[in-house]
Amino acid sequence: MNILENNKTNYKLWADKKLQGFSNKLDDLIVEIDNPNSLSKSEKAMMHRIINQHNIVFFQINKGVDDVKSSIKMLASQVGLGNYEIDSKSDSDGLTEIKIHDNIKTDAEYIPYTDKQLKWHTDGYYNDDDNLILTWLLFCKNQSENGGLNKYMDHEIAYILFNENFDNIDDLMLNNAYRIPKNELNGREAIDNPIFSFVENKLHMKFSMREKNIIWNDKSKEASKNLKNIINDSDMYHISHKFTEGQGVITNNIIHMRTSFTNLEKKNRLLYRLRSKQRMRA
Repeated sequence: MNILENNKTNYKLWADKKLQGFSNKLDDLIVEIDNPNSLSKSEKAMMHRIINQHNIVFFQINKGVDDVKSSIKMLASQVGLGNYEIDSKSDSDGLTEIKIHDNIKTDAEYIPYTDKQLKWHTDGYYNDDDNLILTWLLFCKNQSENGGLNKYMDHEIAYILFNENFDNIDDLMLNNAYRIPKNELNGREAIDNPIFSFVENKLHMKFSMREKNIIWNDKSKEASKNLKNIINDSDMYHISHKFTEGQGVITNNIIHMRTSFTNLEKKNRLLYRLRSKQRMRA
């Protein structure tokens, strides 16, 4: 719902429904899956119902599978994910192993491959409009010993809370609200992006709490600071969960973060990730 293009009555109905329907209880947000290679109609319907309301859905695979990577890709394709981002750490299908890599550069783009904290962000905030990450999936193969708690916040709720407190949402929708400078290491040119925009009539967000290598437009700087405060201070709208083995999550690229963690002595924390350039759909 675009507050700039809809009347106040319609916007209020949408915002009220969004806030009143919020839940941070895992039981309200998780779907148990019997066979990821062949989802039942009821499993798919429940996954779509939950993500349509919350922009996030957790899932639990109840039985072991012979080929976890293949099964995760099959599950994703059955709920409409596809056109995956391929990068230097993914396989040819776009599946990436999120684990500690020795001697990894600690640039913000590579922190997911360390045991360090990940601040609030959306995936692909450094991508241009031709490579938007609309939905992503994470699946836990091995959990960490301590830490590694994930937190999530629906970007639509952040948008609503900002509008409740401030009247300059347009400052966050500027095409150059922030700039990611040129990356000499991977050859990427400088990129200007809005924080909030509308893609396929759905609210999309590009955002990061990073303090380095991001340049805020003078006009959006104050608004972005207020948005950061809203995200940090809205604990009642945070969903917190530490994955156990066999659990996963799909989100419409909502805001998320991860605490630092330590590994088991002989077991590296391992999650599989798919970043989709198309939304989850039936």
